[in-house]
Amino acid sequence: MEKLENMEKIEALQTELGQFLVSIIPVPWKKICFYADAVPGSASSWFAFVEQETDVICTQDFFGERYEHYTFEEMEVFVKLLEIAGSLYNAYVETFGQEKAWRTMYYTLLPDGSVHIDFEFELPPGNLVEQGDAVYKRFFNCERKKSPKGKYPATE
Repeated sequence: MEKLENMEKIEALQTELGQFLVSIIPVPWKKICFYADAVPGSASSWFAFVEQETDVICTQDFFGERYEHYTFEEMEVFVKLLEIAGSLYNAYVETFGQEKAWRTMYYTLLPDGSVHIDFEFELPPGNLVEQGDAVYKRFFNCERKKSPKGKYPATE
């Protein structure tokens, strides 16, 4: 019975993650991507999305530069995403045990509400920059691009 309750908790956290990501994106979008890695007591996360009107890939690093009317404070967003990622990781540990819990999560959300989640047990290879490049390439099938220029909507 406890495993069933934990699976419901996992599903609820995955739903909460998707709903929160949708709520923070300030423009129409084609795809939202979220990456997290976790170990007991620690988690990190990253997100990006593709703007519907411009096809620009906007990462979390450039929100302040790109959108004038962003409704969430940047730190609040990062803290909330880390909280959800940590809770989701802990729910997996509680359900499946430490040795079977994921180490990295790749979460993709499409406008029709469909979600694709991949879990892995190791970090991408390389240093932090190389890992970031690998995550970006995995989500968008291209090399990391420079930050989008100008405020939304861009004319690029």
